[in-house]
Amino acid sequence: MRKSILLLAFSFVLLLVGCAPNYMVAKEHCVDIRGVVPSPGKSALVVGRTTTFGSGVNVDNYLDKNFIGTTKGRSFFVTSVEPGRHYITSQAENLDTVLLNFEPGKTYYLLNSIRMGVLFARSKYYLMDAQQFYNDMDGTCNFYEIDKTGPGSDLSDERYKQVVDDYKKEHGDIPVNQTVSYQVPAKTVVKEKE
Repeated sequence: MRKSILLLAFSFVLLLVGCAPNYMVAKEHCVDIRGVVPSPGKSALVVGRTTTFGSGVNVDNYLDKNFIGTTKGRSFFVTSVEPGRHYITSQAENLDTVLLNFEPGKTYYLLNSIRMGVLFARSKYYLMDAQQFYNDMDGTCNFYEIDKTGPGSDLSDERYKQVVDDYKKEHGDIPVNQTVSYQVPAKTVVKEKE
């Protein structure tokens, strides 16, 4: 009986750690994210997690109310964005939302940070620069894209309205890339590509 319980627990842990994020398929092993360039007239958004902490936790992400990808420990995805103001929301135990003002031709990097919650993990966004994001990935990450055969669901109109209202109550109508409060303090030394 005890062996069966241990085997079941071990299998569950392997399932959590070994699977790709929900609604995503592996594209490549850790590409150099510093080279992400948006399509002409567009912006690019890189969303990722740079640690293995909470590796088994999938966090869904939305641009306005549209599903754009899921992160898991040491993984990232890239999405194309129309220039202008857009809300980005992560869904874990909580909903964390940031407003960004996207400029054409620029790439934006959002860290999807994970921390302990009451029952599950909670997420928090932080802006990063490309070099710090690259350094923190340390060459051991996975690049995912949306699985076109089973993409995730969008936020409902009601849920989207609520995240926008909550953001405005706390931050006003100011995009986070026009403040410094969402910047991750640098903790890494710049590494040159070999």
